Amino acid sequence: MNINRKTALKTLIFSTLGLPGLANKKKAKNEFSQQFASAWKSSESYTLRLFKQMPEDKLDWKYTPESFSWRTQFVHCITFNTAQLCGRLKIENPTEAKSKIKDYWKTLSKADLEKELKEFYAWVGKIATETSPETLEKMEPYAGEDIPVWRLFYALENHIIHHRGQAICYLRLNNITPIGYIGW
Repeated sequence: MNINRKTALKTLIFSTLGLPGLANKKKAKNEFSQQFASAWKSSESYTLRLFKQMPEDKLDWKYTPESFSWRTQFVHCITFNTAQLCGRLKIENPTEAKSKIKDYWKTLSKADLEKELKEFYAWVGKIATETSPETLEKMEPYAGEDIPVWRLFYALENHIIHHRGQAICYLRLNNITPIGYIGW
């Protein structure tokens, strides 16, 4: 390859012009990673504290026949959110094999389900930090609109908030006073 002075200068100039854009993507990813990691850690803490309040003999309690059980509130958060991320990021679903085992989720003890929740939170945290800046900015359809993938992480956390709210009602219906809210 023959590089002359003009080609070398063009390459240098255009490379230099592109660096701020690259730096901004890296800065945005670092900001997302730090902010999400903090919010996600708080979400995990509060979720686990609520989860631990229900006695093991009430894991399959539900207030009506068609409602989710206590267990299903949390299993749904794990399986739905994992499927959403895996489908959009085109990565392997760590819950898929478990879900194929007959009654896997229905037979877990409270301690085993708590372990699954912890693994889920660790997995999402890892995916959030390992996803490239380009992928985080990629637009994906969600709830009738297109959103960037980084926003999907927050949308899925919002889904967990919805089910935690349900869990608070389940506790109250079983005469258990829920722990106080833990903010960010």
